[in-house]
Amino acid sequence: MNPKGMLCPTRKARRWLGIAALSILSMGVWWWLNRPVPSQDEHAESHHSLPDQIELSPESLQLAQLEIETVQRKPLRRPVRLFGRIEPMPEHLVNLNARVSGRLVELRARVGDWVRRGQVLAILDSDEIQRAEIAYAQASRRVEFARKELARRRQMAQLGAFSDPPLEEARARFTQAQADLKNAESDYQQAQQALREAQAARQAAQVELQRAETQLRRGARLLAAQLISQQEYENLQAQHALAQAELQQTEARLQRAEATLTSSQSRLQTAQETYYIAQQSLQRAERLHKGQYLTSKEVAEAESAYQQALLEQQAALDTLRLLGGRPNGGHKLVLTAPFDGRVVELNATLGETVTPDKPIFRLLSTRTVWITFDLYPDEVPFVRIGQAVRFRTEAVPDKVFEATLQMIMPAADPSAQIVRARCVVSNPDGRLKPGFFVSGELTLTLSMPVLLVPAEAVQQIEGESYLFVATEREGVFQLRRVQVGRELDHHVVIQRGLQEGERIVTRNASLLKGMLIGGGEH
Repeated sequence: MNPKGMLCPTRKARRWLGIAALSILSMGVWWWLNRPVPSQDEHAESHHSLPDQIELSPESLQLAQLEIETVQRKPLRRPVRLFGRIEPMPEHLVNLNARVSGRLVELRARVGDWVRRGQVLAILDSDEIQRAEIAYAQASRRVEFARKELARRRQMAQLGAFSDPPLEEARARFTQAQADLKNAESDYQQAQQALREAQAARQAAQVELQRAETQLRRGARLLAAQLISQQEYENLQAQHALAQAELQQTEARLQRAEATLTSSQSRLQTAQETYYIAQQSLQRAERLHKGQYLTSKEVAEAESAYQQALLEQQAALDTLRLLGGRPNGGHKLVLTAPFDGRVVELNATLGETVTPDKPIFRLLSTRTVWITFDLYPDEVPFVRIGQAVRFRTEAVPDKVFEATLQMIMPAADPSAQIVRARCVVSNPDGRLKPGFFVSGELTLTLSMPVLLVPAEAVQQIEGESYLFVATEREGVFQLRRVQVGRELDHHVVIQRGLQEGERIVTRNASLLKGMLIGGGEH
């Protein structure tokens, strides 16, 4: 016996008391769920007679195993599953063409080879480069001759062997230089227009190729589902090949337009410099005519000839370099890799004559790749550039990759009704290969921060939504009627009746509901 003369319950007896209390709670809940449905009058009377709060004894509170959370404002978020594919970046997948026609005399790379930037891939023997080298050599000889002639005439002028230059000849040279400059400017503008047209044609060909690729992928799915015939699928393949060929032709046309623009720009620069020299000569002749100072016509002509020879030499050198040659290069064109990458196509054989419109190599770098995901219309309004995406690919099953959305296409694919979004992913080890499919996950933020509570915390009593709000007194909970909004991912938006920072019962709130219906303190 204890000092007060009362028996101390054993641990086993306390356990049986807890089991009995839980049984009573369960019977109360069962009775409430199976009670007779009251009439409307009884229902209204019962609704108005609900207690405002419920109080649990320490033993009942412990047995109920309630969980209490502080209400916070949180944005509505929904994870979405994304599917997409790995694609090469356009600037990292290039066709390497020869700038001029020529015979392939050396091949130093094969399909599958990894090459470094600047590495020699092939060497061609070109008649065009040979002609450009000859033109440069001739221009260089004219420069040397003009230099020597200028030195000779200056020496003779010091001896007084020449008379003053006539003004009319300087004016004639200036007039001719003006006309040449005008023609050069016109040619340059035409070259610019041709370049813009070539760029537009290439862009149109790229769009057509993308459309053909989309139709081909769709045709493959339809063929697999036996919704189209093999002939229809082969027609789609032929359209895709035709679009590829058209793109290659427009790229070659663009290269020729760029070469023409560079050449016309060089001629324009030469004409501008010639115009400047003629203008200076005219001003000098006018000053001589006015008696400001004297010089000889022969020396002025020699100076003009020397400057003209220098300009022609530079123009010949620019043309040679534009074609891919170099002085004393043995009329050879050296084709080098523009970046580190792998050779994925070789379209020529040793000894073959190649032309600028036919790619010799196709070079691919996968150090950085695109991940292109498909977005459906109901997802697009909530997707933002800069959002994080986690994705996997079956080719690398043990790795979860992370990326950031960097581009959302401005228009949807009309055939599939999807919008494509792209991420740029670093791929130094090359494990992400173009053509692989990926699956990813993106979390969408659907609203501004709202009061969000677990769905199991909301209790339905007589057609109304209620929460049990914890008070400052331990074991005392206030019954609070609330207005609920949408439910998402096992959470409910509370629109009215609750404040941020209040604490509510989130687990086993149904037990409190059963006790409340039974009434009284427990």
